[in-house]
Amino acid sequence: MAVVDPYDDEHASGMGPFGSRLLAVGIGFACVAVLAMLPFLIPVTFYVVANVYALTKGTTFSSATANDGVIFTLLVLSVAVFPVALAVMVALIGRALSPKRRRV
Repeated sequence: MAVVDPYDDEHASGMGPFGSRLLAVGIGFACVAVLAMLPFLIPVTFYVVANVYALTKGTTFSSATANDGVIFTLLVLSVAVFPVALAVMVALIGRALSPKRRRV
């Protein structure tokens, strides 16, 4: 049985040497939920973005009025925004939760 020093900073917050496992499981479930929703979020997002483009441009998405480069760029951006946002969110949360290094 190990004796825990009450003045040790590592155990003072109630977290183990690897952080809170419950919090890590919660972040994992949130990532899985976002990844599972991607097949539904991406088409809805592109539909909304394309409709806003059509409203502001005044096009009917026929081949003569819509700019193909703009439509392709909107499609690429609407597909790429969710995985990039998820990676940024996980990186920021992980950075905030990583244990602080101590000088010896």
